Amino acid sequence: MKKRTRGYSRLRWRIGVYMFLGLPLVIVAMLKLRSWDVCDEVKQHQISDPFKPKLAFLFLARHFMPLDILWEHFFEESRENEFSIYIHARPGYSYTEENTMCRFFVDRQLKNPTQVVWGEATMIQAERLLLTEALKEPLNDRFLLISDSCIPMYNFEFVYNYVMASEKSFVDSFIDYSDKQYNDDMKAVIPHENWRKGSQWFTLTRKHAEAVAADSTVFPMFVQYCKKNGTKMPHNCIPDEHYIQTLFAMKDLERETERRTLTYSRWENHVKNKGREGWHPVTFTFQDSTLETIKYIQAFRNIRYETESRTEWCKVAGKERPCFLFARKFTRAAGFRLLDQVTKYEKAVPS
Repeated sequence: MKKRTRGYSRLRWRIGVYMFLGLPLVIVAMLKLRSWDVCDEVKQHQISDPFKPKLAFLFLARHFMPLDILWEHFFEESRENEFSIYIHARPGYSYTEENTMCRFFVDRQLKNPTQVVWGEATMIQAERLLLTEALKEPLNDRFLLISDSCIPMYNFEFVYNYVMASEKSFVDSFIDYSDKQYNDDMKAVIPHENWRKGSQWFTLTRKHAEAVAADSTVFPMFVQYCKKNGTKMPHNCIPDEHYIQTLFAMKDLERETERRTLTYSRWENHVKNKGREGWHPVTFTFQDSTLETIKYIQAFRNIRYETESRTEWCKVAGKERPCFLFARKFTRAAGFRLLDQVTKYEKAVPS
């Protein structure tokens, strides 16, 4: 009996020692498990915040997206609850894994596109269709019109924070006193003093997107009276250069906008190119698309509007920022070259 008691006591003593020595290990293990749980919770919150405002990217495309490789890189660095994608392409064209290298473009085409003709109101009708579709998603809070020849100049995080930091829309708008595209037949609805001009590449708040999509007054005037030469009209009027700018002037919304675009274009005058006379954006080829070119565009801090003797300083929430988040027109070959350099410029914010 004594041996049994002594053995039992030794067993209890050993168990006590093991528990004493093992308790810290158990505590450490529990803390690690808890830390992993916290990390998972944070990660899950980052991925699936159900109420985070979204950027709606509205792509105007002919068909094939030539710069899909750069957009794949751009969107893969984001969280999918932070953006939506809508593409207006020609009727009958669909985006599949076979014809695009950007998985985010697959099946994102509109189901009811119009046949767009450059210089006609079908261009602004396509913009309105994109806005109408994007407005169906209640979390879409900003609406960015993007060309199929556009490249992103920064990573997604920078673009998201830049756009969301401003309470205003970005709409390039100015008065061109030498402009002859206004048609006096519009004046019953659109007074000449409200006629504006600017780039079509906008970034709109939800309020302003709704105003464009719901417009039933200004748009019909553009359909009827704003047409390019060759359509038996006395004025060479390009609708997408005037529509939203004029609509906002009509609705007294200009004070709610930054009167500049976030998309860079370099313009040149085609004085000898038959059929293409006038000012047109320069196309950046493989040779042009260098790191120096990108940094040159990133360095802009103001935009000069000569017709109004106005300099638009590029600020967001009172802070000086780069003027442009996107740039056009770039070829597919240029896109491949930039893909090799994108990590050198997408996070750079020149002082």
